[in-house]
Parts: sequence; structure tokens; C-alpha cells
Amino acid sequence: MLLALLAVVPLVVDRVHLTERTRVERVQTAYAEVVGLARRARDAQVETLDATRALLQVVARAYTAAAAPASDCTAFLRGFISDAPWISSLSVVGADGRIACSTRRPAVGLDLSDRDYIRDVQRTREYVLSDYLLERSYEKSTVLMAFPIIRPDSPETAVLLAPIDLHWLARIGEGVESRPGTAAYLIDAKGTVLAGLQNHERLVGKRYGGHPLVAAVQTEPNGSATLAGFDGVRRIFGFAQLPGTDVRIVVGFEEREVLGRIERDAWIAYLHVAFFAALTMMAAWLVGEHLIVEPIRALARTATRIGQGDLEVRAEPESWAPEFAPLATALADMAGRLAARERELRAANRHLEELASIDPLSGLANRRSFDARLASEWQRAAALRHGIGLLMIDVDHFKLFNDGYGHVEGDACLRQIGQVLAAVADGPSEFAARWGGEEFVLLLPGADAARARETAERLRLAVMALRIRHDGAPAGFITVSIGAARLEPAPGARPDEVVEAADAALYAAKRRGRNTVVVDEPAPLARAG
Repeated sequence: MLLALLAVVPLVVDRVHLTERTRVERVQTAYAEVVGLARRARDAQVETLDATRALLQVVARAYTAAAAPASDCTAFLRGFISDAPWISSLSVVGADGRIACSTRRPAVGLDLSDRDYIRDVQRTREYVLSDYLLERSYEKSTVLMAFPIIRPDSPETAVLLAPIDLHWLARIGEGVESRPGTAAYLIDAKGTVLAGLQNHERLVGKRYGGHPLVAAVQTEPNGSATLAGFDGVRRIFGFAQLPGTDVRIVVGFEEREVLGRIERDAWIAYLHVAFFAALTMMAAWLVGEHLIVEPIRALARTATRIGQGDLEVRAEPESWAPEFAPLATALADMAGRLAARERELRAANRHLEELASIDPLSGLANRRSFDARLASEWQRAAALRHGIGLLMIDVDHFKLFNDGYGHVEGDACLRQIGQVLAAVADGPSEFAARWGGEEFVLLLPGADAARARETAERLRLAVMALRIRHDGAPAGFITVSIGAARLEPAPGARPDEVVEAADAALYAAKRRGRNTVVVDEPAPLARAG
């Protein structure tokens, strides 16, 4: 998964970088779009003014040539504006500054001699464009174009006057008005809205002199800015100055709407990246789980079971990657070697246990093994509520024999007596051992006093039958003295008690002259329960 992550990260980073770059490009595109709309609106108005001037030039020449009387003037003028919907009316202003005829009847007779644009035309005999005028009653703004009417035979100058309707600004660009959050304004230097709309609200005549938007668009002829509009909604604005005026055309798209679309596209791109990354990681996990993790777990389980002593367990690498086969083989070899070593250790331990429990001279069990066997048989006798017998055997005058014949002969004598004792022991329950020095013991589980005496006598006679020469003994050969005891275990009793009883019987046999058997059989101890 880490390797897959290392492979995916560069792709994710590249995708994120591409998405962020696309985000920036789309924001820049939005800026470019609003600036382009503002410039198109400016160009459209310039084209309108140029077309109006050309039209007025034609009308002025036709009027001069026709010399139409006042009664036919209105009809004459109305024929020219039918194909120019942006011109609301046409009027002829006489040399005295009064409107002589007009397509708008209420205007006939009005005195416009005090208007600057009328004076300028009469003075310069050139066309003049007035400042933007606001007609509050119609909720629209206009600009007046005045064109001179010059007669060759007269020094006086009449004026052809055409108000140009700016209400078309509400339809800047195709589909702009239907776009959510769009705002479009025509703003003069004082912050008066000459034409425009925002969220389908008409703003003609409203003044926003101290508004940040007015200050921002007045700093340069053309440009863009992002700030709150007149309704407090943040927009991406583009603006352009009308040539020869301080008027700005401003177009804005709602920032949230623009960025919302960009954010949605970015989130979709991020979701694609996340899905691809998750799919890659999942595939890496599944492949890694099957090809790497599961074999490692299986090898770990195998190693654990080998460590716990199960040396027969083996890993099964049928569907594993080839790289794991040597590990499985190595574990199998290790388990096989450990099994062989364990068998060797068990054999060595058994041999050591035998060496630790057997007296090397006599071949019988040693004192340690006897103590363990006595404790075990004592508990068993207590559980079964039967007696336990014990013979304590001592070689008579052995010190004299050892001193007279040497230690080699003494050791040979003890080995022969051990062999006799092993032969006398009848069945697996009877246990013979060397007690120490020239003393031996024979444990008789379940034996009564009669059986203990009979076994002791048989043993004494078997030793005599060896006829081991001993000149220092009264009989002239080796004999043994035997003390026998029988006890029934009682609560609180100790195994040492039967040993003490047999030892006491042995000393009694020695006091009686040796080569004899004495049975110590005290009164039975109280039984448990």
C-alpha cells in the first residue's frame, strides 16, 4: 500500500495542481468576460452614436434640400426615425432657439436657446453631443445629439436635435439579464446611475456618490475589480469608459455564483482523484493481502507453532509468490533439525535421569530415587488404605571385609548383593535401592508382616548362598542382617516413620548376633476418616 501510495501521490498532486490552475483560469475567464461585456457595451454605444450622426447628417441635407414647410415637417422627420428605435424623437430648432417642429408635439415651441449644446452648434456649425440627461418621469437617461442645418443662402444656423435612448443598456450582451446575480450600470462621474439593472431592479436616477464601486471604476478608464455592488452583493466587475466622457459602463457577475460553479467543478475533480486513489489503494491492499501479508502471517503462525514445540507443522506455499518459497523451506528445515535435536535431547535427558537415579556400583536405584518412590507409594497407600512394608538390609562385618580384602573386592561384593536383591524383588511394585555404604532397602507396597518376613528370609538365604568368603565373619562368608517394618499411613504420618521402624528392627537384628531377620510391627495407627 505504501508503494501504491508513492505511485499515486504524484498523480494526485498533478491533478490537484491542474484543478487549482483550472480554478484560477476560470476566475480569470470571468474577469475577462465582464470586461469584454463592458467593452462591447461601450462599442455598441459608440456605434449607436456614429449611426445617429450619420442619420442626422442625411436628415439635415434632406431637410435643406426639401425646404419642407412647418406643416409637413413632422411627417418629414417621422419618416427617418422609424428604422432607428434608439432615437426617441427628432426636432428642428430654429435660429432663435425655439423648436419649430418635432415628432414629439408637446415639444414644439420650447425655448432651448439657453442650452449649451444649442449654442455650441450654432457657434461652431459642427455636431455636438450633450451631457447625459436623466428623465425621471420615464425612468431612463438620454444623450442629445445636435446637428447643424446650414443653408447656403442664409447665415443663420438651425439645429437638428435627436435624443438617444440609453434604455438598451439593460440588455448588455445576449442572455446577460437572465444570468443570476448579474448587474449592469451606466454611471457618471458623480455616481448617478444613468441606466442599468441589478437582480432585475431598475436603478435609473439613483445616486451612489460615496460608494466604493464608484470610486473604484473612476480610478482608470478600463479594468476590473471584485467588491460589493450597490445592493451589497459581492461581484466580479468589469468596466469601460465611454470615449469623450466621464461615464463608465460597468458589468458585474455575482462572485458566489461564479466561484460556486468553479468550486463544484473542482470538487467533482477532487472526487474523481479521491475515487481513483481509493481504488488504487484498495487494489494494492487486496493484492498485497493475498501476495504478501497472508504469506507473512502464515509464516509467522508456522514460526510461532514451531516455537511452541509443534515441530511437525509445515507452511503450505502453493499459491504464494515465489519469493516466499525459500522462507517456507528454511522454516521446514529448521523444524526438522529442531525435531532431531529434541529427540537427541530427550534421549540424553532419559540417560541423565537414569544416571541420576541409579547407583553406579550396585546397579540398583540410589537413595534419591528411593525417597521419591517411597513418597509416591506412601500417598498411594494412604489413598487405598492399605499398608506398606520396608526391608532395611545391612552387610555384616563389611568394614572388616573391605579392610581385609580391599576396596575392589568390597565393590564386587556389593554388586553381587545388589543382583541378589534385584532378583528377590518380586513384581514391578517392589522397589530395591542402595541406601548408602553397605546398606540396602527393599520397598514392599501392600505387604503384610508375614510377607515382609518371608521376603526378608528369602533374601538372607540367597546372600548366604553366594558363599562370598569372609574370614572375619563368624560364619566364614558374607551374611546380612535385615530389619523389616510395616505401617499403614494415617493422617499426619510421615513416610520417614516406616524407615525409622525398619532401621530400628535392623539394629535389633544386629544386637541379636547378625545374620538374622527382625520384624518391627507396632500397633496399627488410627485410620483416616
